[in-house]
Amino acid sequence: MASLTWTSAKPKRAGWYWWRGLDQDTELLILFVDEVGYFQWPDGASQEVGLTKGQWAGPLQPPEEA
Repeated sequence: MASLTWTSAKPKRAGWYWWRGLDQDTELLILFVDEVGYFQWPDGASQEVGLTKGQWAGPLQPPEEA
C-alpha cells in the first residue's frame, strides 16, 4: 500500500480523502469528494474543495485481499 503525504493541493478527482485544518486543534476527518469537487462536512453542510483551508491526503485506496 502506498503511503500518503499531506499537501495543500486540492483533490482533483473523486474519492475519499484525509483532511486536516490549519489549526492544531482541528480533528482529522475522512471526507468523500464527489466528481464535481464538493464534499460534505460532518454537520451536513456541503462545500467546494477549492474554498477549504487545510491539507489533504489521498485518495484512499481500498485494502488488498489477504
